[in-house]
Amino acid sequence: MSEQENGAKPEEEIQKDDPTAEEVAALADPGKQALDRMKEQRETAKAQAAVLKTEVEALRAAAALRDKSAEEQDIEKAKTEARAEANQRANERILRADLRAAATGKLADPSDAALYLDLTKFDVSDDGETDSDALTEAIDDLLTRKPHLAAQKQTRFEAGADQGAKGKETKAAQITKDELKDMSPEAIVKAQAEARLKDLLGAS
Repeated sequence: MSEQENGAKPEEEIQKDDPTAEEVAALADPGKQALDRMKEQRETAKAQAAVLKTEVEALRAAAALRDKSAEEQDIEKAKTEARAEANQRANERILRADLRAAATGKLADPSDAALYLDLTKFDVSDDGETDSDALTEAIDDLLTRKPHLAAQKQTRFEAGADQGAKGKETKAAQITKDELKDMSPEAIVKAQAEARLKDLLGAS
């Protein structure tokens, strides 16, 4: 009985059933698209929450000023604006410092993180805390888009090459047996102090 008659697939058909690289990539695309959509939804939710927080704070400020005179209202508004500006500057300093820390070891110049990333996309809590996962994710994404910013890894050979060369250069010239015969006792003592008799003495 042949393979076709007992229901077995020929070898050519079995090979055709194996997914190609293009097909595997096509299958991976929906997952990547779903992840991108989740990121977009998260960013949208964060933006909406920030807007809502601003609106609530504005309503509270307006309620607090309702029963005050025009002069008092102007003073309170000026104070509120000053506090908001100071808070913004403080949050920016915190973000820059945390971004620099998160980029250390990943970017050649960690301060580049604050130059290439939009700081307004990151939140700082009332306690001065930032989302470390969000910062790390943003830096990884930056390296994907601009790989030339990545820190160059130093190999062990590169790190130790100069040290090895210096070690050879600073090794004291050794005294030979013939030279030792013509040396005075004082010269021999000096040579020993300079570690120039190691070879003759069998010292390593």
